[in-house]
Amino acid sequence: MAGTSENAVGHGAESRRGFLKILTVATGAVGAAAIAWPFIDALGPDADGTAAAHLIVNIAGIPENTAITVTWDGLPVYIRKLTAQQTADTQAVVTSTLVDPADFTDRVKPGYESFVVVVGLNTGAPCALEGNAPADPRGPFDGWLSPCDGSVYDPLGRVRGGPATKNLAIPRFKFINDAQIQFG
Repeated sequence: MAGTSENAVGHGAESRRGFLKILTVATGAVGAAAIAWPFIDALGPDADGTAAAHLIVNIAGIPENTAITVTWDGLPVYIRKLTAQQTADTQAVVTSTLVDPADFTDRVKPGYESFVVVVGLNTGAPCALEGNAPADPRGPFDGWLSPCDGSVYDPLGRVRGGPATKNLAIPRFKFINDAQIQFG
């Protein structure tokens, strides 16, 4: 019986030891997570960063033949409302004659053809472009001009002259409704 009693005591101590190991590991894991969480949380975007990443812009007040400039992702973004004549003129362009061929439908969103949204940096020598206000110089195609290298863009942001070889970039955006655009 003495042997049986020793086995029972040894087995009980082993069981307690296993439980204490599990409890120690679990407590250590919870403690490590509690210590690490503030550091991990600090790596995520703050409220300002999240808001800037999903910028919403009201476009209802943009008059025809005028553009507004917003800053998104550190870049100037131009939102221009085209006139009916500008829309017709840009649709009539033979795209194979362009330096960087792009059709009208490649440059505007379906259902919102009167709005053009482009990154307002010249693709040749990066600098801000002129041509957002009707009084600004716009060049022979009624679009944008680069004061840095003389590159010329049409109202859709397609390169039409100068040393630039690429069209103005189109940022990630969507129309929420007829009056708002969301970037990101």
